Amino acid sequence: MFDKRLIVLSFLLLIWNNTYAQDSFEQPKNLAKAMIEKLMDLPNTPPGMSIAISQKGKIIFAEGFGYANLETKRRVTPNTQFRAASVSKVIAATSLAKLIQDKKIDLDEPVYSYVPMFPKKKYSFSTRQLAGHIAGIPHYSYKDKIEQRFYKSVEEALGVFAHIELLHEPGSEYQYSTHGYTLLSKVIEGASNQNFLDYLNNKVLKPLSMQATQPDFRSNPSIEMTELYDFYKEGMNKGLPVKISNPEDPSYKWAGGGMVSTPTDLTKMGDSYINGFIKPSIVKTMFESQKLSSGKKTGVGIGWRENWDIDGRRIHEHAGSMGGTRSVISIFPDEKLTISIMANAQKIWAIEETAHMIALLFLTPSTPITQPKGKAEVILKVRNKGKEIGKKGILILDGENDRLIIEPNTGNMKIYPLIYLQIKNKYALIHPHGILNTTIDFNNNTISGKTMYYRSPGLVKPSQGLPLLRFSGSFTSEN
Repeated sequence: MFDKRLIVLSFLLLIWNNTYAQDSFEQPKNLAKAMIEKLMDLPNTPPGMSIAISQKGKIIFAEGFGYANLETKRRVTPNTQFRAASVSKVIAATSLAKLIQDKKIDLDEPVYSYVPMFPKKKYSFSTRQLAGHIAGIPHYSYKDKIEQRFYKSVEEALGVFAHIELLHEPGSEYQYSTHGYTLLSKVIEGASNQNFLDYLNNKVLKPLSMQATQPDFRSNPSIEMTELYDFYKEGMNKGLPVKISNPEDPSYKWAGGGMVSTPTDLTKMGDSYINGFIKPSIVKTMFESQKLSSGKKTGVGIGWRENWDIDGRRIHEHAGSMGGTRSVISIFPDEKLTISIMANAQKIWAIEETAHMIALLFLTPSTPITQPKGKAEVILKVRNKGKEIGKKGILILDGENDRLIIEPNTGNMKIYPLIYLQIKNKYALIHPHGILNTTIDFNNNTISGKTMYYRSPGLVKPSQGLPLLRFSGSFTSEN
């Protein structure tokens, strides 16, 4: 009898634990959906987006929003593929991590040890410098020899920029470079004795079951691939999405911006830096900021960028942007959480902050406080190009359509929806650039608040930075 009761009790406990785990994520999921749907209601925002979050190796949220094809009304699902753009760099960096782990490459050896055919420059530079964007390899420029065609090999793609001299002495400056990652893919070929795409597939994509991640073959896209969109720049359709009729062929930059993937696949890669697939000592090498010869930190390791969220959680991440996409992957190593967002148009410039705000919902316990209902006429200080500009506004809190209106009843009026996050004084401000952290404090009949906007890499914690806007005023309660 005792054994039967124990079995029944254990079974009930298991059910309770599973139910509690599901319920504990229900509010964050609903808030995340509401935030994204509000964002996508704004002009100049993508017609389709996808988000995935994993924690401790398990997917806790995966959702598609909007359309992969506006003409056919094909919806975005978690299986929809998007261009990874520069997130391709950390996909390539993960294959480099495997080379380091297998002791097949020395990061501090000159690149010419692995790519002897690359034209000699004034200075030698290492793979570490190349992967950290401090080697002096240029980014896109008028000197490029890019052709709108399929490049059959990495060596052929080197011809786009190999003739251009270094921009500076290696190690002296940080200069972000997509071309540098094309050269890095050739280094990987030289060290592995394999074609870059084959090595990536064999050492990273297959072992991690990243079945939706592949090169962006323009001539034969996958059936799960989204259409690519831009926005009308003028006329009656200004701000509305328009299909890109002749997308760029990215075969000259597989490692720098030429892959397609899904957020779910990218969280699997993020998890590989947490679960031991990449050994802790190698993870440290990949994440640790490089330094210039002056001693100044760049905030960038081997591809990965350092950052923090608004509450000071450590993050390593990378974002991407190109025709028909905006993408990001953010790893919270201490919380063992990875989030990825992908969209089928370019405009969510604050995509890192957007990822951090959605992750915040799953990382912070719900601690709601009663939010008064009412209205306040507020004075705002809006930061623009390093200066604060005074403006007038109205803050409306009604619990259903909370919003901040700047310069109401003028031709410059802007309306920013607000969503209470059920966490103390935290709100999400829905901005055309993304979802921004906002705090609102009440003290008797006065109200004050601020909205933060920060970028990646972060050399200081966002909480130490200046707000995008701050406001204060007298609050008239309607409770």
